[in-house]
Amino acid sequence: MELNDQSPANAADIAASTSEQAVQIETTEIMAQHLSSLDSANSRDESENEEAPLAQVTYENVLTKMALRHSQSEIDAALTQAIAFEQAKHVEAYQQWELEVVIAQAKRDDALAHNATVIAAESMAESMAESMAESTAESSAENNGVEAALVDVPELPQQPKIDMTLRRSCYRTEYVEVDLELTTQTQVQRKEYDDEAHVLRIYPATQAHSAEYIAQVQRARFKASRARKVAQQTVIVEGMEFDADELSQQRMARALLLMDDAQTTMWVLANNDVVQVSKKQLFEVCKFAGEQQSALWVPAS
Repeated sequence: MELNDQSPANAADIAASTSEQAVQIETTEIMAQHLSSLDSANSRDESENEEAPLAQVTYENVLTKMALRHSQSEIDAALTQAIAFEQAKHVEAYQQWELEVVIAQAKRDDALAHNATVIAAESMAESMAESMAESTAESSAENNGVEAALVDVPELPQQPKIDMTLRRSCYRTEYVEVDLELTTQTQVQRKEYDDEAHVLRIYPATQAHSAEYIAQVQRARFKASRARKVAQQTVIVEGMEFDADELSQQRMARALLLMDDAQTTMWVLANNDVVQVSKKQLFEVCKFAGEQQSALWVPAS
């Protein structure tokens, strides 16, 4: 059986060469367009930044201010500048990455096309070998060229990302207040970063309490609050302000039992002024004080 002058391997090489040339031309055009757009964008950015250059403030500068105990307003201003400087650097790195991706993608497509051509040629050679005698196939392989090898396919460059570790080390710390006696979940101490407000919030560890325990705590707190309010309450009668706590009410009740209707007695007011009060006035004070205390004694529904 006669073999064709042009073997599958040679045909594959010609196709691969043509594909490589097309890819190179396309890559050159893409790079030219991308560089042109980058140049125009950079020229606009440079013209915009000529009047107000970006201050080169780093997170190390912010940490130094924190260590030297500068005011929080100065630290916040420095942190804002450091973030803006980091963002500008990130934009620059991102633009460079976009250019590298175009170049790497072109090389990647070239390598993939080459490997696909080699694999197709090998498959065609295997098909021909199956239909021929083994000796004829070996002779054909020896006489018609050397087998092409697969090439490594390059990986695309990693997209640049901002490492938040340094930025977050400059955040203001806030300790979140939690009523530990009224918590219903058991949680360990945790931290939450607020990247909008530049704040690190630290939550305390909590313990799960039963509904019965929480009810007891709330009742005890109500009693303590009620006692404080009763101890601080006063009553105003005819322009005079009287202490109206429980001890004062007891003193008023004893005085009312011993006084005649027309009798007066000396009394120390809430502002420590000493005045003469009648039985009628003292009765009004004692009555109002009792009404106020009764209103405090019952929890609001």
